[in-house]
Amino acid sequence: MRNVWIASLGAAFLLAVNSVSAFAETGNGFLKADFKKEIATPKLEKLLGVSGTLLLVSKQEGALEAVGDDGKVTLTYPAKAGEETLLKQPEAIAIEGDTLYVVDSGSQQVVMYSFSTAKYLGKFGAKNGGLFGGDDNMLKSPQGVAVSEGVVYVADTDNARIQLFGVNGVFMHTFEVSSPKAAAESKEIPYLLKEPTSIALDGVGRVYVLDAGDSQVKVYDPSGRYLKSLPSVGKPIALSVAEDGVYVADEVSQVISKFDFEGKLAYIFGSKGEARAQFKKLAGLAVEKGQQVYVGDAGKAWVNQFLTVAGNKPEPLAKVPGRASVKWMGNFAIEAQVLASDAKGAVLAISKDGKSLLKLLEGKVIAEIKPEDMELVAVTVDKAGAIWVLDEKKKRCVQLDEAGKVLSSFGSVGSGAGQFGNPVALAVNSAGLIFVADSSNHNVQMFRGDGVYLNNLGGTNSAISNPAALAFDPLGDLFVLDASRRSVLVYSATGDFIQELGKQKEVSLFNKPLGLVVTADEMLVLDGSQVKAFTHKGELLRVFGTSATGVGDIPDPVGMITAGGSSLWVSDRKSKSIRQFAVLYKPEKVKTLTAHNKVHAIELHWAKPAVAYVKEFRIYRSKTEQGGYVQLATTAANTYVDAGLDADARYYYRVAAVSDFAYEGAISDGATAVADKFIPKSLAEIKTETTPWQIKLSWEAADPQYLAGYRIYQKEGETFVKLGEVMQTEYSRDGLLPETKHNYFVSVLSTDGTESEKRMVEATTLVFNRPPLEIEVLKLNNIFSNSYKLYEKSGLGSIKITNNTEKPMEKIRVSFVLKNFMDFATENKIAKLLPGQSEELLLKAVFNNSILTVTEDSAVQAEIEASYFEAGNRVAYNRIATVNVYDKHRLTWDERERFATFVTPKDPPVINLVRAVVGEYKETKDEARLAAALFDALGVYGVTYIQDPSNPYQVSSEKTNTVDYIQFPRETLERKSGDCDDLVAFYSAGLESMGINTRVLEVPGHMLMMFSTGIAAEADGYNMNNLYVIYEDMLWIPVETTLIGNSFINAWEKGSATYYKFKDKGLTILDVHAGWEKYKPASLPDSEWKPSGLSRAAIDKKFPGDNMSVLKISSQARTRRYLEALKQSPSDVNANLQLGIIMAKLGDHNEAMKYFDKVISLDSKHAGAMNNRGNLFMIDDKYVEAQKAYLAASQVSPKDAQIWVNLARAYTRTGDTKKAKAAFVKAQTLDPKVKEQYRALGLEILNAM
Repeated sequence: MRNVWIASLGAAFLLAVNSVSAFAETGNGFLKADFKKEIATPKLEKLLGVSGTLLLVSKQEGALEAVGDDGKVTLTYPAKAGEETLLKQPEAIAIEGDTLYVVDSGSQQVVMYSFSTAKYLGKFGAKNGGLFGGDDNMLKSPQGVAVSEGVVYVADTDNARIQLFGVNGVFMHTFEVSSPKAAAESKEIPYLLKEPTSIALDGVGRVYVLDAGDSQVKVYDPSGRYLKSLPSVGKPIALSVAEDGVYVADEVSQVISKFDFEGKLAYIFGSKGEARAQFKKLAGLAVEKGQQVYVGDAGKAWVNQFLTVAGNKPEPLAKVPGRASVKWMGNFAIEAQVLASDAKGAVLAISKDGKSLLKLLEGKVIAEIKPEDMELVAVTVDKAGAIWVLDEKKKRCVQLDEAGKVLSSFGSVGSGAGQFGNPVALAVNSAGLIFVADSSNHNVQMFRGDGVYLNNLGGTNSAISNPAALAFDPLGDLFVLDASRRSVLVYSATGDFIQELGKQKEVSLFNKPLGLVVTADEMLVLDGSQVKAFTHKGELLRVFGTSATGVGDIPDPVGMITAGGSSLWVSDRKSKSIRQFAVLYKPEKVKTLTAHNKVHAIELHWAKPAVAYVKEFRIYRSKTEQGGYVQLATTAANTYVDAGLDADARYYYRVAAVSDFAYEGAISDGATAVADKFIPKSLAEIKTETTPWQIKLSWEAADPQYLAGYRIYQKEGETFVKLGEVMQTEYSRDGLLPETKHNYFVSVLSTDGTESEKRMVEATTLVFNRPPLEIEVLKLNNIFSNSYKLYEKSGLGSIKITNNTEKPMEKIRVSFVLKNFMDFATENKIAKLLPGQSEELLLKAVFNNSILTVTEDSAVQAEIEASYFEAGNRVAYNRIATVNVYDKHRLTWDERERFATFVTPKDPPVINLVRAVVGEYKETKDEARLAAALFDALGVYGVTYIQDPSNPYQVSSEKTNTVDYIQFPRETLERKSGDCDDLVAFYSAGLESMGINTRVLEVPGHMLMMFSTGIAAEADGYNMNNLYVIYEDMLWIPVETTLIGNSFINAWEKGSATYYKFKDKGLTILDVHAGWEKYKPASLPDSEWKPSGLSRAAIDKKFPGDNMSVLKISSQARTRRYLEALKQSPSDVNANLQLGIIMAKLGDHNEAMKYFDKVISLDSKHAGAMNNRGNLFMIDDKYVEAQKAYLAASQVSPKDAQIWVNLARAYTRTGDTKKAKAAFVKAQTLDPKVKEQYRALGLEILNAM
């Protein structure tokens, strides 16, 4: 429920002004009520309530507004809905959730709004209007309203009563007030109401009513029993109940009195007057949490805010659960008679004509069952889900399937056993026995599931007269509603009569009983236009419903059923609808709560309620039995473990059930327990490691929860002596003598101070036969001289240094040297090494260049020395190990990235070769043509493929431990031959030197390579019939390098075929760039080698047409997308332009010029095409034509600095320095960066002046 405190103002008889004098002894109330501020509220009629920082006020015109504490109106609640008047004289408000209830004495009703949005939601209580039209229960000048746990309490002032409604206005009943004493003594007790004008409830469910007829505030318990009246304050006009007491305003003295919940006056404050904190005309009183008290003053049109001293609050668990409420859920326009429900939440309804069954789910008809030639009068569903009906036409009981087909039937017309005269109701118990009620035969007959007659509850000696409905409780007892007797007869599962319910001293509690529903804890009877709820013993619990014709009333009901949980369905003939209600239950007190001690925890158990509407349970805990309970947790199960508690501490618990509408029931009786301490388990095993001077104990870690450490003991006689306490799972005992036996005991210690059993272990120190400082070589790898720089960071092995003495060693220096190949030893330092302790070190090596001079594999001695100082003297220990140093051509294939060492694009012979080839093809920018030129040049130079006779690649590559021999590219040049891996390294180095990206390809038993063309792959995966390879979104060309000496086209075709043959059969790709990150290209001695005889003419002579073939293939790949664009649109300017640029880069200048000319024909002012024409003329040494092209471009795009730079360059070629300078100055003016970017050109022009 929203924390809202309600103000009320009501008429009262005038009392003497000096009636407050009796309070003088309480002292000055202003010491306990601090005035904070005045809030202006023009035209204030009455302060109705407060919620948070919003004040709810009524104005003189009858308007209802929400006002902030700054006096500004934030919301106005509508006084009309269309033409219908909602508000005339708002008197009081109450809020639950987001629903605002406004009681209005003018329209004599309660109006509902959304509190947050002011949307009108409905009304109730007025005659023939609203959600629930009134009858004899209609309100008359109501002035007070309160809401608690779904029940709306309305002070029905002129009817001198309190009326109770459901959360959205379903009429329940009148609040029955009673005297706590016998009738004879009750005359002196003012428990009856005369003129109730205001009502409120406190935190434990007590009801406070301001009765203006008696000028008293009367207090009742939740059942209506009168408890007391608060002391008189004169003429009480307003009432508000806070979390710590009750505030009452006196109209005569204009004084506010605060009472505690015992009814004792706490203090008073306020007075009559015009000054600040005085009141001219009290008009409402409201209290918010935190002792914020608001007092309305209609005389001054202000709301005064006070901060009061806090009083004692009641224990929250002392609250008595509120009564069950009812909520109207909706009406469904379905005409039906008898209702039944299945176990899945669906409702079965017999249609108005009795010809069919309607299956409803969530208010909608989801199926219709039409049995053939029947007149249905009753229906039920058994435990297995089978449908049973009574057929009035043939006087029989029938089992149907979902399609309406008859599965079985029994019975016939008559009055004998197994016969029916007027069957009206049936029910099936959990054992499958069928009971049929017959109104004309005045009996209830019992049958087996197969229709065999068993017994008759009627007959001459039976009390049954006119059975109208049947129902079972969870124990199997049969409840029979007898319409003539106006009672319910209860029979045991064996047919024995138990009791009759609904009659008190020959007076029936029923008027027109029609239907019956029995739940786990209640019996619901549909009696005329009301639903009455009883216990299974016949005690009346509640009543709801009226005969009016509002959407939530039940004027002419014919059937009722519960669909499980809180849902209740009533079929109404007059409204031609089925009406759904929800009973907002307040669960009964949880029973048999028990608490059981566990380790640092307490386990709770309680009885699970049989009712279906209990959704979950709230657990409350306290450190004291008397109070201080706070909510700990919520659970859906009937058990809970409260973990993480302090050991040896006592805790107290209570549990409350919560309904499916989130209402909490009665709190359970208390249960208590003490959480146990944790007692650790003993260690399963203790391991030992020994040296001559030390014993090290170790064990598996114990459960870390509650672990405080481990204790180590030795036993001296019968006494355990603690040696130490540790948190880690090991313990070392140092300074021992060699060859001595020792016994130790280890236990586990908990945070609770408890200790496990001690586990014993026996160990003997070793014989001392090892060096004090021991050097152990763990790993020492062979050295590949071509990767010698790698060992500076990665190291070539590791060693372990161990202190075998009983004393710690400090500042240990460990050096490593490989004579002849290292100028200086590398060193490691160990700050401290305890007795028996070891430390592993990485052996790094910084080699000199002489290691590259190794021509044969050699075994070399490595010297390791560890030294430290003892008593001022240096103590050193040495260890000699042998390692193989391989010559620079060696590698093993265990790490295939080692191959990257042999790809040396910056080696001078490789660079010289590449420059010679590129120089012959200086106009070519296409990667494929340059790669073809280099490949063909190698053929001209005489390089050939020769398989390695000793370790061919196909053998060595499969044996990762075999040391293979690979040539460096410069050596392949010198020898003019190499096997497949030599040629791949050589060709890859050459292409990488050109800036062409390469990858090494490995297939089973062979190596080849591929390079990037720089051409982006198309989205459709075009690869020219597998001639290209699509890799990393680019087109790549595989090359079979062993075909060197053949044409490049042949090597390309063979490489592509090999790639696709092994693509999914073992092909791997090695990125030499990634390999270089670890295995740098080898550093080789300087070389003056330069190639000779590699002219373009010689290449074209040996491989005629090869370069042109590559040009055609490459141009096709590069131009494909643009040629496709031209097919769609021949006048596509951009496609023509891009084709010209591509052909220019490929070196086909004539074709490029055609495309540029085409662009200009399409767009005569295309500066880009004009500029590109100039570029082609420059390449072909046609400088005058270039100048003309650039001039044309500059006229079209005069602000393009690049065009002017190109024009300046063209003028320099013809010696026209003056024009060159003018063009260059023009470019600088347009873009100052030109001066820096083209510094050499600028100097050339200036020097020529």
